[in-house]
Amino acid sequence: MIAMQYSISLPNDYGIQKIRDRVQARYGMFDNMPGMAQKTYLFNDSDRLYAPFYIWQSHDAARAFLLSETFQDVIDTFRRPRVRMWSVLNYDVFNSGITPTFAVREVDAVSAEQRLAAMAEIERLAHEALRGKDGLHSQAVALDADRWELVRYSLWRDEAAARHNFVADTVQTYDVLHLSIPPGGV
Repeated sequence: MIAMQYSISLPNDYGIQKIRDRVQARYGMFDNMPGMAQKTYLFNDSDRLYAPFYIWQSHDAARAFLLSETFQDVIDTFRRPRVRMWSVLNYDVFNSGITPTFAVREVDAVSAEQRLAAMAEIERLAHEALRGKDGLHSQAVALDADRWELVRYSLWRDEAAARHNFVADTVQTYDVLHLSIPPGGV
């Protein structure tokens, strides 16, 4: 699995309603997109960031999206964004009955001294320990082997449920505008 995110800094004249309208017009094509496990439409009002986050079943599916007319529309509308990609170590939808409204992306550096297999096992155990956590919809843990960063991405019922669950040094939060999980995407 591959995690992917791009962030777009919106100009002042591109308000939240314009983003909501864009999401409303486009999410249907992602609700059934082959090879996609999950797409979350994210917005951070204080930073004016539109930052969709994807989980793809394979590298081939991620590549197909980047080369598609669908992504070309993103480029045509906002300019070509920098796309971050990570290898997914763990991913689970823990409670599909929750409609998430709040997302958290945590980033930690992986030190040069850290044994990678040991780090992956620690993250797997921490990920599994979240099963049944009140208000948690899903979580992905992913590794950037270029920057040697670990990303934990979680979706929550609301901000209150997510509070006090951050463990990283760097945390970015978002409002969830829509979540697409195609059938068989989990």
